[in-house]
Amino acid sequence: MVANRGAIASAKTRSQEIELTETLTSPLALGSKDPQNLAILREFADFWKVPYTLDQLQDGDQLFFTAGLADGAVSPEGYPVIISPVGIEEAKSVARQFGLEVFKEEALLHLPVSPGTFVSLKTVLNQFSGSRLKPVLKDGSTTILHQILGSRVHVLSTDLVSDYYQLIYGRLDENPSWKFRILAKAPFSYDTIPSCIRNRIFRTKKAIAQFREEMLGPVECLRAIFLASLVVASGKTIPRIGFWRRGKTYTLAVSHDVETQVGLEDGASRLVEVERELNIRSTWNIPSDRYPLSSQLLTYLAKTGEVGAHDTKHDGRLFFARYKDKVERLTQCRERLEILAKSEVRGFRSPLLQHSREILDAVGKAGYKFDSSVPSWEALSPTSLKPHGVGTIFPFSISGIVEVPVSLPQDHQLIRVGGLGVAQAVDRLIDVSRWVKGVGGVCVLLAHPDYEFGLEGGPEEYHRLLQSFRSDPSCDIVTLGELADWWANREQSQINVTEGKASLQQINSRERADRLELEFVTAYGSEGFKVERFADSNVIEPSRGSEK
Repeated sequence: MVANRGAIASAKTRSQEIELTETLTSPLALGSKDPQNLAILREFADFWKVPYTLDQLQDGDQLFFTAGLADGAVSPEGYPVIISPVGIEEAKSVARQFGLEVFKEEALLHLPVSPGTFVSLKTVLNQFSGSRLKPVLKDGSTTILHQILGSRVHVLSTDLVSDYYQLIYGRLDENPSWKFRILAKAPFSYDTIPSCIRNRIFRTKKAIAQFREEMLGPVECLRAIFLASLVVASGKTIPRIGFWRRGKTYTLAVSHDVETQVGLEDGASRLVEVERELNIRSTWNIPSDRYPLSSQLLTYLAKTGEVGAHDTKHDGRLFFARYKDKVERLTQCRERLEILAKSEVRGFRSPLLQHSREILDAVGKAGYKFDSSVPSWEALSPTSLKPHGVGTIFPFSISGIVEVPVSLPQDHQLIRVGGLGVAQAVDRLIDVSRWVKGVGGVCVLLAHPDYEFGLEGGPEEYHRLLQSFRSDPSCDIVTLGELADWWANREQSQINVTEGKASLQQINSRERADRLELEFVTAYGSEGFKVERFADSNVIEPSRGSEK
C-alpha cells in the first residue's frame, strides 16, 4: 500500500527496505466529509511521512483518523478510530453520538517530544466528560485523548485542523499598521529616518522574555499530538522518514540580509572570514538596486556560499505593490543579481520580513524556488508593529515553492529592539537553538553584516555562536538553497508498507538524498517519542504497545 498522494516511484527511484515484525500498523486511513479538513490531515501525515491512504479501509486492524464524524467512524466493534472534531458544533455531535458532555476550556499544553524537550500550545480544548471515557493521553490533569470504553474509538480534545489552519495559513498575511502605511506611502523612503530614531521607536525589553515554546513552535505541539495519538490508539510501531540525513538530528542554515553598501563591502568580509575558518557556507540576500553593487564581490559571495534576492530598493513598499508589479519587481531583482553574481539566484527574502500569500505567489511566479521571509515567531514586526510568525521551525511548501521560516531570533531584534549586548544575544541564540535541536528542527540564523556582528569586536562573538553548531556532530550545516532542495526531495519520498516490509521510496533521488533514513516510533511517554532508526541490520524488533 502506497501513501495515496500522487506520483508513484519511477525507474529512478531508489529504496531502503527493512523486515518488520507484525506490530507495524497498516497504512493509516484518513477521512473527512470536508475536503479542506482532509487536506489538513494529509499535511500532518505528510510532515511525518507516515504511510497513509484515502481509500476505503482494507482490514479490521487498520487505524482510521478522521476530522469530524466521517462515515464509519463510530462502529464500537470495528477498526480503531481517532476522531478530531472540527469546531464546537462537531464536538457537540460527537458528544451526542456517544452519550457524553462537552465544554470549551482554555489550556496551555506542554508535551515532551524528546528527553528534556517540550513543545507547547495555547489553545481552546473541547473537553469531553462522561462515565464511558478512559484517558489515554494526558498533559498533567488535562486529557488530550480519550478512549470510549467498550469500543476502539478515540476522541481528541484538541481541534487539530482549526488550530493548524489558523497558525500556518491564518498568520501568513500581515496586517500593516496605519503608521507603517503612512510611512511606506510617503515621498521619502523609511530608511531616510536615522536608525537611532527608528530603533528607539521599536525598542522593547519585554519582547526578549517572550521567546517561549508556545510562541516559537505551537505547530510542533499539534504535530506531536497527531503522532502520539497514532502510537497510543494503535498500540503499534509507526514508521516515518527522518527529517535529516543519517547521523544528523537538526540543521543550521546561516543567512545574511545585506542592507547597506558598508555592510556588503566591510561587514561581509568579517563574517566570511569567520565562516571560512569554520568551513561554513552561507546565503547572502542582497537588494539589487539600493546601493552600487560590485560584480566581483557578488561573484565571490556566490562561490563561498550562495546569493539570494532581497528585493530592489528595500523600501518597505513591496507589500503594497499590485500583484503584477510585485512579479515584475521580483523578476528584475533576480535577473540583475544573476548577471552580477554570475550564478543562479534561487531564493528570496523580503525586506523587514514582510509576508503575505500574494507575495509568496509572486515569488514563485518570478522564478524563485524558495522563500525565507516568514519568521517562526518574532517579537515585533516593523510592518504590523505586533508580534508575528507562523509557529513552526520546519520548512513547508506553499504556492509551488519551499518556505523556510526564520526560526531563530534575528540579531537586529535581540540587540537593536531588545537592547541586549552582543554576548547576551549570542547566549540567547544558543539557548533557543538547543530547544530547536531537541525538537529536531531547523535553526535559520539571520545575521546582518551591517549591525553588531559585522562591526569591530563583533566577529569574535559571531565565531562563538557558529562554533557552538560546528562543534556539534549531530548538526548538519547547509545553505538555505541546499536546505530547500533537501526538504523538497523529502516531500517527494514516501514509505511503502507491504507484506511485513517497509521500504523507503525516493523519486529522482541524488547522492545526497540517498541519506534519508527510515525511523520507527515504538512508544510515547514521559520522555517523548521512543524512536528506532534504520541501522546496519535489515531487521528491527519494534516494541509492542505504548506508554500511557
